[in-house]
Amino acid sequence: MKTLKTALCTFLLSMLFCFNNGLAMADNVLMANIVIDNQTLHLEVPPVNHQGTVMVPMRPIFEALNAQVTWNKEDQSIVAKKDNISVQLFIGSQFAYINKGAVVLSGVPYINNGNTMVPVRFIAETFGALVTWNSVDQKVKIVTSSEVLDDTSQYRPYSLDQNSAASSASFVPSELRIQFVPSQMAELLLAKAKPLEKMLSEQLEIPVEFSVNTDYNNVVKSMKAKTIDLSFLPPSYYVYAHDNLKAVDVLLQALRYGVETPTGKSTQELVDFYQAMFLVRADSPIQSIEDLKNKKIGWQSVTSAAGYVYPGYLLLKNGIDPFRNVTGEQFRGHDKAVQGLLNNKVDAVAVFQDIRTNMLKDYPNVMNDTRILAFSSKIPNDTISVRSDMHPEWRKKIQDAFIAIVNDPEGKKVIQDVFSHQGYTVSEDNKFEIVREVNEWLYDELNTIQKP
Repeated sequence: MKTLKTALCTFLLSMLFCFNNGLAMADNVLMANIVIDNQTLHLEVPPVNHQGTVMVPMRPIFEALNAQVTWNKEDQSIVAKKDNISVQLFIGSQFAYINKGAVVLSGVPYINNGNTMVPVRFIAETFGALVTWNSVDQKVKIVTSSEVLDDTSQYRPYSLDQNSAASSASFVPSELRIQFVPSQMAELLLAKAKPLEKMLSEQLEIPVEFSVNTDYNNVVKSMKAKTIDLSFLPPSYYVYAHDNLKAVDVLLQALRYGVETPTGKSTQELVDFYQAMFLVRADSPIQSIEDLKNKKIGWQSVTSAAGYVYPGYLLLKNGIDPFRNVTGEQFRGHDKAVQGLLNNKVDAVAVFQDIRTNMLKDYPNVMNDTRILAFSSKIPNDTISVRSDMHPEWRKKIQDAFIAIVNDPEGKKVIQDVFSHQGYTVSEDNKFEIVREVNEWLYDELNTIQKP
């Protein structure tokens, strides 16, 4: 059970915002008031019930929420920014992006008589407001909040002042001992890592030694025993080693190329997360997460972040117990799950975004034959973590060294060959709160199931 607990990796707070079923049918003008902090929002164009979602003119709602809004005519996109939150929507698209993370909209933005209409609940809640609908007096009430719902803190730079343990640490390495768990042949990857030893040694001006292990549990135990100084840890193991063993602190996160929605192609932008998604068949009557209750879902193993944990937590947040309210079928491989969906073995599948691009050779119509139902929250990428007593100045030196190496073409090739990382960004512990939240849920649930 202990091993399973440490293997869990996760995060989610869904950004899908569906309006109350008490609204009228599509495209009806609503005789409704939009009230923000007890002030009625005066609109030249009245709210519209568009396919069950309340839509309002773009600019007044963004300005009332103190967000800066930009209209891009070329790609028909809307970008709004406030504090550390950025949201992007596209005319005619069911997909939007919040701080680069994809979400599925309940109402698609459109242009009506020169007015760009956007879903009011999604917009307001994205910027941290609370939204309620009163069907009696036809009032949408919005209460703004200084607390941001999304994990926007992930874009703040690392600060030693934010970590009192780090600022009081005193270990100064005379040699940097690094250990990692290889994804394939250990001896081959260790040999490929040798040039990185030299590069880091030149940057840090101390000897650097790499070694490999086959088990992350052993790695974090070694860091606890202070026989290892640095490791590349997945988020779940980082949280376990940091919280339970008090053995490590995070310095950096790996970067990977983002995924374009809905094409599934890689973008040119590097991000510190990835996402899971629920897929259904294109002709499926399932239209929302709530519709998955009592349906048959294709999962990966219970420890798979994108294939079970994050999607399962998304169900839980929408009132569906993934252990009791759905029937599960386990597939060995995300591509196998999509095949099972296409062959009508299950009603929906949980997979990483976007597995379908890897299947186009054998299933050229897979993008048209399936439909994205919902995305998970952002799943943090792997970490570079150091022992918890590492001196603050050396934390900064190590951060700078890895970033300098990955920004050099020769160094980047070595890192890509060994770790499949495209870059690194400075990180901090509060990026992993969702991992703790989901791990606690799943660990408690598994404990409950296993009790006699």
